[in-house]
Amino acid sequence: MEEILSKVRKIHLIGIGGVGMSGLALLLNDRQFVVSGSDIKDSANTHLLVEEGIKVFIGHDSANITSEIDLIVHSSAIKSDNPELIEARSKSIDVIKRGKLLAFLCKKNKTIAVSGSHGKTTTTSLLAYALSFLGCKPAVFLGGLPLNYSRGAWWGDDYFVVETDESDGSFLDFDPWISIITNIDKEHLDYYKTFQNLEESFLSFGRQTKKMVFGCCDYPNLEKIVKEVSGISYGLGEENTVRAMNFSVWEKGSCFDLYINKEYVLKVKLPLLGKHNCLNALAVFAVLNYLGLDLEKANQSLADFKGTKRRFQIKEEFDGITFIDDYAHHPTEIRAVISAAKLLKPKRLFVIVQPHRFSRIQLLKKDFANCFTGADLVVISDIYAASETKPKGIDANQLFKEANKHFSGKIEYIPKENLKKILPTYFKAGDVVLALGAGDINMVMEKVIDEFKKDRIIKTS
Repeated sequence: MEEILSKVRKIHLIGIGGVGMSGLALLLNDRQFVVSGSDIKDSANTHLLVEEGIKVFIGHDSANITSEIDLIVHSSAIKSDNPELIEARSKSIDVIKRGKLLAFLCKKNKTIAVSGSHGKTTTTSLLAYALSFLGCKPAVFLGGLPLNYSRGAWWGDDYFVVETDESDGSFLDFDPWISIITNIDKEHLDYYKTFQNLEESFLSFGRQTKKMVFGCCDYPNLEKIVKEVSGISYGLGEENTVRAMNFSVWEKGSCFDLYINKEYVLKVKLPLLGKHNCLNALAVFAVLNYLGLDLEKANQSLADFKGTKRRFQIKEEFDGITFIDDYAHHPTEIRAVISAAKLLKPKRLFVIVQPHRFSRIQLLKKDFANCFTGADLVVISDIYAASETKPKGIDANQLFKEANKHFSGKIEYIPKENLKKILPTYFKAGDVVLALGAGDINMVMEKVIDEFKKDRIIKTS
C-alpha cells in the first residue's frame, strides 16, 4: 500500500458525501492530495467538501473517471456495478476500500482506535477534544460532526484518534496503538450472521492492538475479551479499574466521582446527560490516565464540550417544548436516550422513531417492541431503507402492532409523509420531544418544527 500511495497524486472517492467518506476526503485533502468524488445527492457534507476546495460531482457517471486519477476509493455501500467502478477497472486504475486506506493513513501515528456497538462517536469526540485541550495535536476521524468544530476529520502531528467501523468488518484493517471497545451488542448481524462471529471479530481487534485495550466490563461478553488481552476495564461495576460512582445530574448534564484502582481521583462534571455518556467519559479518562496526562485539567476541558451533532442535540426550545434530535437507531440506544431524557423531568416524553434498515428490524423485532419504556407517547414512522430492498413481511405498521402489545403508553403509526401535518397538533407545553433514527428524521423534524411554530404564531397574532 505504501508503494501505491507514494505514486498517487489524484484520488477520487465514490460516495464522497457519506460521513466516513467525507471525513476521509478531508484527511486526504489535508495531506495535499488532489481529491475529487461523487455522490448520488447533494448534502451538507458535499457542501463542506466544496468549501474546502474538493471537486464533487452529483451523480455517479463513468465520465467522472479520467485517466489522470491515480486511485479510486469506495465504501462497502458501493455496488460492483457502479459505473465509476467499472470505468476505473477498464482504465486499470487502482481501487481500494475506504477502511483499508484510512487504516493505512493511521500506520505511522500512535493510533487510538475507538470501537463498539454504541457510543463511538461521542467517545471519540470527547477524547479528541480533551487531548487538544491538553496541548496535543491529534489527527482526528469521527463518524459524526463535533459541535465544537466545523468538521469531523483533520490531520495532526502526534496521536491519531479514529472512530472505527465494525459494520463491514473494516475495523480489522487497523492494528492500533491503543484501542477502546465501548460495548458489544446485537448489531450488524446481517453482516456477521451470528453474535458469536461478532464477538470473535472484536476479540481479533483487541489482539491486534499493540499497547493497551480499554473495555467497558459492565458487559460480561466484553469483560471476557478485556481479560483475555490483559486490558484495562472501566465502568460502573466495582471490579472495574476505572470506575464511576455516585452518579447524579445537574442542570445541563451529569456528574460522577472518578475512581482509579479503588482510589478517589476527582468529581467529573459532564455537560451530557445519562449514564451511557458517563461510560463514554470514563473511557476517555482511562486512556488519559494511561498516557500520564493531567486528569484535573482534562476535567476542566469538559465545561466547554458541546457534544456531537445528532447525539442528544437540543434543536429548539419553543413555546414550552424542547425538541431533541438523536441518532439512536438500535433498541439499546433508544432505551439509553429515553432514560437520559427522563432526567429532564418532562411533563410528557414524546418519542418519534424512524426505524433504520429492514434487516435490523427483522433481526431485532422483539427488542424494538420492548424498548420504549419510560416514554408517554410514541409515534413510529416508516422504516428508512438506506441501501436495502424492502423484503416481504417487514414494515413499520407491523412493528407498531408488535410494540403496541408491550407498551403501556399511547403508541401509533404515522406514515412519514403525514408527520409534518399531524405531529404539530400533538405537542403540548412541558413536552420533551425526542426524534430518533439514523435516517432523515432530523430533516423531517425540522419541517415539523417549522410548521408548529408557524401555526402557533398565527394563532397568537
